[in-house]
Amino acid sequence: MADQVAAAVAATPASRDRFVDLVRVGSLLGVVLGHFAMAAVTLDHATGTVDVANVLELAPWTRPLTLLFQVMPLFFAVGGFAHATAWRSLRARGGGYADFVHARVSRLVRPALVFVGVWTLVAVLVEAAWRDSPATAPLLQIAGQLLWFIGIYLIAAALAPALLALHDHAPAVTLAALVGAAVAVDALRLGAGIDGVKWFNFAFVWLAVHQLGFHYADGAAERWGARRLGGTMLGLGAATLVALVGWGPYGISMVSYDGEELSNLAPPTVALLAFAVAQCGAVLLLRAPARRALESRRVWTAVVAGGAVAMTAFLWHFSALVAVYATLWVAGVDVDGDPTTASFWWTKLAMLPAFLALVAVFVAAFRRFDRPPPRAGLVGPRLGRTVLAALAVACAIVGMLAFAVTGFRGVLTGYVGHLAGVPVTVWTGLVLVVGADLLARAAVRRPRRSTVTG
Repeated sequence: MADQVAAAVAATPASRDRFVDLVRVGSLLGVVLGHFAMAAVTLDHATGTVDVANVLELAPWTRPLTLLFQVMPLFFAVGGFAHATAWRSLRARGGGYADFVHARVSRLVRPALVFVGVWTLVAVLVEAAWRDSPATAPLLQIAGQLLWFIGIYLIAAALAPALLALHDHAPAVTLAALVGAAVAVDALRLGAGIDGVKWFNFAFVWLAVHQLGFHYADGAAERWGARRLGGTMLGLGAATLVALVGWGPYGISMVSYDGEELSNLAPPTVALLAFAVAQCGAVLLLRAPARRALESRRVWTAVVAGGAVAMTAFLWHFSALVAVYATLWVAGVDVDGDPTTASFWWTKLAMLPAFLALVAVFVAAFRRFDRPPPRAGLVGPRLGRTVLAALAVACAIVGMLAFAVTGFRGVLTGYVGHLAGVPVTVWTGLVLVVGADLLARAAVRRPRRSTVTG
């Protein structure tokens, strides 16, 4: 890996926006550490119970801290920049939608497919051996919940070419339309009591944040000045968020937890959108000093190394967390899961090195699947291939969201969850994700040339 990182560092073009890479790596690192901090797990051998809860449920004082640790909006904004850059490059070289799906979407689906395959096998073993254990169902269900992010992110990726075309035609109007649609959904949901419309904001809110990346790719920070633009976004976003939380029905937490009256994340609300604008503005204020730091070869090497394993670390960090608590349980160690006590946080701090070490082990084992798919000749904008690619993305989206609902629970027991009212199982998700990978490959497959010998 060291040689690959060194080669990537040496090959970095002067035109590359290294700041974007830093934000991407930093946002995924924030997710890993945030999930570790939020897990409130109680291990009690005397009663034989394992209780899994969220710190946000048990310690209300932690909820405002999500304003610092909720970093998903940054990843969507950076994704907008990456998708705009990739699609424009592909189009300039004669590529089409199938090429875009192969280059961008498959890079998410393939490592996720490996993750799904491994955890499905683990689920079979766990349910066969410990079907009646009270820890089995919650453990297997929570193991797949992080795939919600990939499912939603794939919506943004799938629609990126179409939304970029609208952006190129009318950038301000397109962004305003997405923001307006998000506001309308919340108004219908909270004002008119039409609760079913809330699911649309999984698209409208995240697509609006994703659209910010298009504006950054077009040089908005250079035209306005990064500090001026960042300060404006931070001020407007923060003021809107304060108004929505202070005088509206929205809570301060930007991460979901059981028992909250109104989640800002599942599904997203305009409060999360306001927070995203403020957060992106705050990050822009740091661009100048960050860019100066990234001129250091050592700093840039660290960012390149982090970027090479970021998605693998994201996929497997929950598994590392599960492994830590499973080891403690097998070793007969009790753990107090009450975050209102000082001992809880001291225990967390003591567990952190072991957790990070296990994340490194998982990364070393599975990072090979996080590499970009091999480059092939472009197949171009052909209708049949476009349809296959669109079907691949649709299967991937629904499959990932199915896993977010069921996790890996019910491989043997037949647990049924519901995705927007539609019943799904772990096998539904598995079939759809495998189908997505096969369709994406078929969309760019070239027919074999037959040779005739005489």
